[in-house]
Amino acid sequence: MVEPYRILIVEDDPEHAELIRMAFRKHDDFFLDFAETGEEGLEMAANGSYSLISVDLVLPGIGGLDVLIRIRKFDQDIPVVMVSGHGTTEMAVVAFENRATKYVVKSMESFKSLPYIFENLIQVARFKTQGRAMRERIERSEWIHRNVVENALAGIYILQDGVFKLVNPKLADIFGSPSDKLLGTPFWQLVQPDDMQHVNKLEIGASPSPAYESRIQRKDGTARWIEFRTIPIEYDGKRAILGNLLDITQRKEQEIELLRSNREHAATSSILTRMLESSGDVEKDLEMILAGIVSGIGGEVGGIFLQENGGLVLKSLFGAVEDLITFLETEGPDKLLTEPKLHLSERDEDYMWLSAPIILDGKTRGILVAASLSDGGGARSLAFVEKAVPYIVRMLQGSSLRRSVIRSSEEEELLSQAGDDKGR
Repeated sequence: MVEPYRILIVEDDPEHAELIRMAFRKHDDFFLDFAETGEEGLEMAANGSYSLISVDLVLPGIGGLDVLIRIRKFDQDIPVVMVSGHGTTEMAVVAFENRATKYVVKSMESFKSLPYIFENLIQVARFKTQGRAMRERIERSEWIHRNVVENALAGIYILQDGVFKLVNPKLADIFGSPSDKLLGTPFWQLVQPDDMQHVNKLEIGASPSPAYESRIQRKDGTARWIEFRTIPIEYDGKRAILGNLLDITQRKEQEIELLRSNREHAATSSILTRMLESSGDVEKDLEMILAGIVSGIGGEVGGIFLQENGGLVLKSLFGAVEDLITFLETEGPDKLLTEPKLHLSERDEDYMWLSAPIILDGKTRGILVAASLSDGGGARSLAFVEKAVPYIVRMLQGSSLRRSVIRSSEEEELLSQAGDDKGR
């Protein structure tokens, strides 16, 4: 059974206290106690057994920073989260200088995320306590008490000469591989290529390192997000690394989802604003809309092509035109005019292209093409591109570009018909 989390919230604002209560209503493993003043919070902290303490920066009587300083005098390890309505860098620096564990700026989103933030900080604090006890055992006997390691909630390992020398069952579970298969395996083989820079930091420094986030490759081919910390030790008479590792996949997926939603919302707002405040220069307006679309998918390059004189003409560009033309020549324009598609680059698996036909007056008149780094959201990005095409169509309606495209299309049809008549 997982040990429950007892939390002390020092907060003088009744409305903020109620928002915090609401954030924890669906989390039965948290038990919250509230204090309205710094004096009351210090008394409860000294007499209670809490997993974490959250302190508002501005309090009546003793201020939040003074509360933090006094807590650290009788408890060096308990996570203390400083909460402020004003997120200034200076105050955050002061809080961390006085050994605050985390600094949180008040907002509706930050209140909702408190259960996940608190749980992660508590798990790290509990593991630090376990790690301290293990280091003492290693210094005395150079071996880790197996019951502690095997029952730890975090993945624990010893890395020496770049390979695993010891792993616990939780680590094997996170990597999706039996413990005996991990022993002797280089750590870098399990890390995603984009995150290799974090692995290099494992061998740097002679003191405990900060926490690093990275992606690992499981044996079944799936990826997981992890957070790991390392401590230099001596193992079997040689320098080694004692590490602990937490699976933070759920938290990272929520962060990525929030980032995508915010990015799409900002891009849509930008596009709608441009349409409402049109400059009258259609080509310039299309460039701004294209920039919004590319931004909405976290993109790097994009283009709007319209049919003229039997071919596709680039009307708006974002990014490098060479990449755009190379993609068009590789895929073939005719394939892109049929339906919205997601194209994964053969040269780079992390690079993806998106295309969607532009349909005007019931006929395909062009294509929208955009590219971005693949982050697992290809289908979502394609859906965003599809939703964005009507904005391009609306901007084209009634413009000289529309008349040019339709006239060119009609002339091409007449020439085709004339050729057929001549052949007969």
